[in-house]
Amino acid sequence: MTDLKEASLGKTVEHPNKSFFFQLSGIHPELPSIEIFSILKGEEFQYKVLEKKDQFLLLNCSEQAAYKTAERAAYCRRSVELLYRSEVGSKTTENIAKNISEHIEFTKLLQKDARFKVRVYRIGKAQAKHVSIHLEKAIGDMVWEQTNGACKADMKNPTIIFIVMFTENDFFFGRETFSRKKGSFTDRRPDLRPYFKPGTLEPRFARLMVNLSRAKPGEYLLDPFCGPGGILIEGAIIGCKILGSDLDKRMVKGSKKNIDYYAPSNNAGFVISDAKQLPFKNKIKSIATDPPYGRSTSTYGKEIEDLLTRFLQNASQILEKDGIIAIGMFEEVPLQEIVEKSGFILEHFEKIYIHRSLTRRIGVCRLK
Repeated sequence: MTDLKEASLGKTVEHPNKSFFFQLSGIHPELPSIEIFSILKGEEFQYKVLEKKDQFLLLNCSEQAAYKTAERAAYCRRSVELLYRSEVGSKTTENIAKNISEHIEFTKLLQKDARFKVRVYRIGKAQAKHVSIHLEKAIGDMVWEQTNGACKADMKNPTIIFIVMFTENDFFFGRETFSRKKGSFTDRRPDLRPYFKPGTLEPRFARLMVNLSRAKPGEYLLDPFCGPGGILIEGAIIGCKILGSDLDKRMVKGSKKNIDYYAPSNNAGFVISDAKQLPFKNKIKSIATDPPYGRSTSTYGKEIEDLLTRFLQNASQILEKDGIIAIGMFEEVPLQEIVEKSGFILEHFEKIYIHRSLTRRIGVCRLK
């Protein structure tokens, strides 16, 4: 693995296992990076953390790992192969473009007649004095000059996209390997599904839960409170074998209907079952769930604490050692205490604001 010093300021980056930076969503200070690490662990990719900042993560890993992780992640905007980095300091916009041009041989990166695009992004309002469009043009001019006009800017159909990312003190330059399209989750909005139930998880949040469970394509993912199947849809899309159960047969039927619509698969199983007495015999590695219990239900208070305790005790019998449960719960429930009493290690315990009247706690629990 590469030592952090190899990605030191002002040096062109060359690694056998390359360095990649990830631009993360600002939805939460920790969950987007936890999600990235969970995917890498679930997929069993080798990686090393080089740098972690707000909405920014620099890793040493394979290109496959960088692409696959960014593609799966709900709260990652893009992954970029790092080619060069430096402090901004007192550099002008023209200095930055020249600095990049002096360290990057674009003739080796671009094939003849390649079409490119340059995009500038920043974490928050970092280095706002450097106007994006001006820097993009300056770098584009440098690329054109280096390639003697053989490679031209193409904003609509580029063959390669170059990214400049500003953090508080530094800039990072690289080749984009994946970018999340805006609205990529909206076609699976709960109200657009064949079977709809109000209060269902939004697909982006459901994908987060799947990823936090370290689910791996080709292996089983269980949701024992599946409802209309939001979590299972996301698990099926990434290639998991899915198992859904619910005490309400309407939810089980609705969940199957939604799965058949979005991700039809022979590796999907459904059962009407009480989460306190799960009927599964095979050991599984990943459970992701968001029990649909709130103040308006009879299970609120001590009753839901008992439900979760019994569910976790039962789940410990079907999970493999070091198996993961990612569980969401409204914040008044003492989730940490229940988890630890049930034989699990609470690896992450984060609070996330959903909307004006709802804040959730997310627990990532590992079986001892």
